[in-house]
Amino acid sequence: MTRPFARLGTAGLVLLTALATGCSAAAVSTDSTGSTDNGAGASSAAPGPLVLRAQEAREIFQDYADTKAAADAALDEASIRMVQTGPLLAESLARYEIARKAGTALPLAGYRKPTFLIPDGPGGQEYPRWFTSFSKREGRETDRASEVHYFVQERPGSPWRAAVGGSALTGPEPAPPLPPSVQYPEFAAPLPDPRYPQDAVRPGTPLLPELDRAADGAIRMSGTPAADREVCDTLAASLTTSVPGEPAPAAVAADRRFESGPFTTGLRSYAVGLSGDGLLRDYTYRATDAGLPVFRLASGDSLVMCTLTRDHRVSAPGTDGTVAFTAGSDTDVLLNGGRSFRRVDQRGSVHALVALPASKGEPATVLSSNGYDPQILSATGVR
Repeated sequence: MTRPFARLGTAGLVLLTALATGCSAAAVSTDSTGSTDNGAGASSAAPGPLVLRAQEAREIFQDYADTKAAADAALDEASIRMVQTGPLLAESLARYEIARKAGTALPLAGYRKPTFLIPDGPGGQEYPRWFTSFSKREGRETDRASEVHYFVQERPGSPWRAAVGGSALTGPEPAPPLPPSVQYPEFAAPLPDPRYPQDAVRPGTPLLPELDRAADGAIRMSGTPAADREVCDTLAASLTTSVPGEPAPAAVAADRRFESGPFTTGLRSYAVGLSGDGLLRDYTYRATDAGLPVFRLASGDSLVMCTLTRDHRVSAPGTDGTVAFTAGSDTDVLLNGGRSFRRVDQRGSVHALVALPASKGEPATVLSSNGYDPQILSATGVR
C-alpha cells in the first residue's frame, strides 16, 4: 500500500498517514476431481458451436501461465506482450518498470486448478472472441478466493491473450461479516480469519453468485452486455471523491445505486478517513470499456467485470508544505526515490466484479475489487 505523508513547513515535521443477444457459455472444469467453485465451472457442453474447445482453452491457459512466469522472472516485456494485452499488460509493464528501478524481483507463483467459461457463438466466427478462467495461485489452492482472467482473440489467427485479471470469492465458505466497530484504517487490510490463514479476503466480501445454467449445463450470457457495462461508469462516479486536509467524518452516506460493502461504502469511508493530516486528496475514477463478455446469473442478474483507471492527486498544504511517499513504495520508486513535491499525480489500474440486478432501480453489488491497492501505472511530481 502506498503511503504518502506531508512535510509541513521548513522544520520538516513528518505526519505519517495510511493510504492507499442471449447466447450461452460452457463451463468446463479441468480439475482432476471434477469439482467446481460455486458456479465457476462444471463439465458440460454448450448448445451450438463453441468459440473453442476445452482442450484448447486448457492449452492456452497453460501457455499463458508458463510464459508469464518466465517473463516475470526476467522482466521481459517482449515475452509478456505475447500473452497479455489491454489493462493487464499495462499493469505488468508498470510492475516491470518499478522492479527494474528498485532493483527487486517480482514474486513468482503459478496457477492451479483452472476452470473455464467458454461462450458459444454462430460458428465461432465473431471477433473478438473471449473465454474466462478461474484458478488458484500456487501454494494457496485452498483459498476461498479465485483468480479471474478474461482471454481474448482479437481477429482470426491472432494469438489468445489475457486482457483483464481480477478475483472472486468462490467459496466454499463466505467471508465473515464486517465487524460493526471496524474503523477506517482496518479497511486497508483484510482482517485475519483463523479458518483460512492464507486468505486475503476482506470481511463482508460477497460470495460469487450462482451462474445461470441451462438444462444441458451451459451458462447463459447476457443479451444486453453493452447496457450492462454502463454500471462501470456509475461505479466510477460513485467512487470519485475529494478528501480535505482538515479532519472529516470517516462515515460516508451510502450510495443507493450500490449495496453497502467493503468495495463501495467501505472504500469511500477509507478514503475520507484519511483526512486530518493536511494533505488534500482527489480521487477520480474513469471506466475503460474493454468490451468484456457479460455472464448471466441464476437470479437473472448480470455479472460484469469493470476496468477503471484511478487518478489520485495528493497536494501539500500551505505555501511551504511538501508531500513525499514511503521509501520503496511503488510511487516513491517511480518518482526516483526520496524526493518531495508540492503535488503528486498517480494513475492506478482498478478492476471490480459487479453483480448487476436485472430489475432497474435495484442496487448493484460489487463482489470484488483491488480498489484499496491498485497497481500504480505512473506517477509524476510537481515541485
